[in-house]
Amino acid sequence: MAKAKKDKRYLVLGVGNILLKDEGLGVRAIEYIRERYSVPESVSVVDGGTGGLNLLSLIRDFDHIIIVDAVAPRTTPGALYRIPGKMLPKSPPLMTTAHQLGVSDMLAIADLEGYDPDVVVIGMEPKEISVSLELSSVIREKLPEVAEMVAKELEGFGVVLRERSGRA
Repeated sequence: MAKAKKDKRYLVLGVGNILLKDEGLGVRAIEYIRERYSVPESVSVVDGGTGGLNLLSLIRDFDHIIIVDAVAPRTTPGALYRIPGKMLPKSPPLMTTAHQLGVSDMLAIADLEGYDPDVVVIGMEPKEISVSLELSSVIREKLPEVAEMVAKELEGFGVVLRERSGRA
């Protein structure tokens, strides 16, 4: 396992619109991680909501960024994807609601400004995009897998998320 450098900063950024059921996956995943894991000081776990371009100033402070988001439906609700930032144009598209143009634009602008963080997107295909604050059961049941994928990404940098004791 790689050793974490003390001066490196890591961001886990959940994006999405919680008013549109499964489109809120990223935000709900952040809530899940905050509730169930102890997070080291070098890692910031942030609800980016529908912040889009407004998140540009936030991401500049980090060396490694993990974005959790819904990806456009293709085949199977609940299918999980790991998409390296450089592969985003060749991968399943992220959701195309109001926040998504902002996330894609944010990464493009960061690149143009010479800021080139290591970015990975953990994405999941939604089952339902309709007005509701609740995730569909298919997506809600996959939250532990999303959290495990995030933990595995961080582990690659020598950063360990620990499940809080007393959790089932």
